[in-house]
Order: sequence, then C-alpha cells, then structure tokens
Amino acid sequence: MPTFGFVADDLTGASDVLAQAHRHGLEAALVLGDAPLPEDTDVVGIAGPARSLGGDAFDRLVRRDLHRLAGLDLEVLLYKVCSTFDSSPTTGSIGRGIELMHERFPAHGPIAVAPAQPEFGRFTAFTTHYAAYAGEVHRLDRHPVMSRHPSTPMREADLRRVLAEQLAPGSVVGAIHLPVHAAGALEDAWTERRGERGCSAFVVDAVDEHHMDAVARALTGERSRTGPALVVGSGGIMAALARTTNGAPASTGPPGAQAPGGPVLAVSASASSVTSEQIGDALEHGWVDVPVPADLLTPAGAGLVAALDTQVASALSAGRDVVVHTTRGVDDPRYAHSGPVGAEHVGSLIGGLAARMAAGGLTRDIAICGGDTSSHALIAMGVREVRVSAQFVVAGPVCRTDDGAAVAGCRLLLKGGQVGPPDVLRRFAGRVPHA
Repeated sequence: MPTFGFVADDLTGASDVLAQAHRHGLEAALVLGDAPLPEDTDVVGIAGPARSLGGDAFDRLVRRDLHRLAGLDLEVLLYKVCSTFDSSPTTGSIGRGIELMHERFPAHGPIAVAPAQPEFGRFTAFTTHYAAYAGEVHRLDRHPVMSRHPSTPMREADLRRVLAEQLAPGSVVGAIHLPVHAAGALEDAWTERRGERGCSAFVVDAVDEHHMDAVARALTGERSRTGPALVVGSGGIMAALARTTNGAPASTGPPGAQAPGGPVLAVSASASSVTSEQIGDALEHGWVDVPVPADLLTPAGAGLVAALDTQVASALSAGRDVVVHTTRGVDDPRYAHSGPVGAEHVGSLIGGLAARMAAGGLTRDIAICGGDTSSHALIAMGVREVRVSAQFVVAGPVCRTDDGAAVAGCRLLLKGGQVGPPDVLRRFAGRVPHA
C-alpha cells in the first residue's frame, strides 16, 4: 500500500515526483482523471490541469483528487506545485489549494510550504524564492523566464506575500528561516509553527538537500490520528522523503535504456524561452519544423487539423525527427494573432496529434513539452496511468503508460517548460551521448 500520496497541479511536474521516488528506490505511479488508484506502489499521485484553471473548475478538480487520496492510509500527502511557484489568485492558485487542503483535513493545523529543489536550482532563503537560469541564480520577480511567464508572471519573490495575495483576506503565513537549520533547531521550530492558532501555512527555507531531508523527517515524524502530514512542495520534497525513508542511493539508470525505436515526435505548447532554445537546437540539427498555424490555436480552426496531420505523418514516414510547436516563446507573433491561448485547447491539439501518429505506427518515441498543457495532452492520448521507465534529465523522466492508451508501448519524455539542457530533444532521440 502507498506510504506517500500527492495531488499534482500539472502533468510534467507530477512526472518529476515519480522520477524522484524512482531514483531513490521507491515504486511510484501516477493516475489521471478517475482512473483506479493502484495499490502495488510506495507512492501514488493524481495529476490534473489545475495549474491552468481557476474558480469553480479549480475547486472541483482539487476537491475530487484530495477526496480520493484521503481514503488511503498515507503518511504524507503532498500538494505538488512547480518549483518556481508560478500561480496567481485567479489561475492555479496555490493559496486556494491550501484552503482546500484545510477543508478536507480541518484538524491538521498550519500546512508546511517547501517548494525548494536545490538539485534543480530552486532555493528558498528568508521566504524569498530563487531559481537558476543559464548558470546564474535569480529572484523569481527578476528571473528572465518566470517574471515573463505568459499566464502567471511572477511579480513577487517573497512567498509569504505571494500566498497572502492568494489566501482569504486576513490569513496568516508564518516562516521557518535558515538559521534554524544551522542551529539544529528545526524540530522545535516545526512544532511551534504547527501549533500556531490562526495560521494557514508556513514557508520553510531550504538551500541544500540536508535542509530538505530535515523537512522530510519532520513530516514523517508528526503523523497522528488526524490523518497524513500535509505539505505543499515540488519534486524536491519527494526526493527528500524517498532518501530519508528508503535510504537507497540515487540511481541514474543505464544510457542504453534511452535508445529510440524510430523517428521521434516532439510536441510543444510551452512558451518558455528554455523550450524555445531546445526547439531551436533540434531544428539546427535537421529536425523537421512544423509550426502550428495561428488559426489552429483557437477552436474555430479545427478544420485545419487534417493538413497538420498530413505534414507530420509525411515527415515521420520518411524517417525524420519532427518538432511540432504552438509557439517559440512569448514574443511569437502567433500569440498576437490568436490572442490568449487556452491550455485545454492547445494541449488537446498536440496530444491528439501525437496519439494519431502513435496509433498509425509512425512513432514510438514522443516528447511532450510544457507544464500547463501537458495534462490536457495526455488526456487526449487516452492515458490513465503513468510510471517511470528510466531516469533521463533532472525533473524530466522517460515514462510509460497503461496498456489502454493510444500511446501504449511508447517512450514518453514529459518535459516541463523550464526543464532540460539545450540539446535535450536530440539526447532523447539518441543523436548525442546522454550525460
């Protein structure tokens, strides 16, 4: 039976949680929608498109998933968010997610918020959050990518302020700061924060894996009859839970596990400049460029899908690697032409395309790029369960699906917008050595 459970607000972030459990020797599975929860795992999660939702749609989804996991005898329940904390009061609100956790577990008390993932260049110091980019570390509100996120640009780096804007007026957000770690006093500070009346949540600083491991031990040490210990965080806390529980050394998996079976299809709805650079690298090395026409970026353009299918199928049939993209960054003129792009529409568009290519036997190797849209893409592929096949890059594992999916038997790279080196697509295609 599962020891740890998680509700993830997007698919690629959820796959990172799977990867962190897998690399430290825990068996993990992720389900989509109302698929049955497996019992043959140490970790079980439910992923949905909450990061792209707001209002009643967000509430219904998160309530449903928390309800399902509340029926398990879990030690820790993680509300998994992006390690860059991107959200807003109206879209993918992390604060609202915390309120719904309190609603489901009213006796729990203040909820820990620990989004740091030091191995991935995500750090929290004095409740200010930082993320690495191009070898430098930036505050969220000065980050070259996250400060310009197309749907949830981060204008504030102090996570207490971010949460205060998203929680109900008057909500109190506490903190555990770095000096507590240095003094070896986390356990006492944790007990004090968890007992504070009137406090909704508390942000926990962490800048290295030792700090994250201390947070994991605090979580697993506090289980009571009120239910699981609750935490809001990223793949970093799953890695720490797995390390401190299992004690197995991290594994990377053999490079041979990444061998492709034919031409690779990459589909992307990510507006990240990181993904744009990765697409550019692939195109410079001979991949077929298939930009999705602007008219297809709204439901009114559905009649043009057949032509897109024909173009992609022709290239794959010729043995060419293909990258299909809805944008090459926030400055792409297709955005200006179509206006705001719906995550559900474009996710379903690229996911449906990949499903048809796989069902036609034209590719067995698919890369899906983008966090907000990835859940919609896998739903369009008929996926109900995902497990890790092999480690690949940090926060980007190679996965497999249940046998009923249109992409069953395929290698799937689930890559968030900020994930991976510039040549990640060529690595997945086996065109460069995997480092």
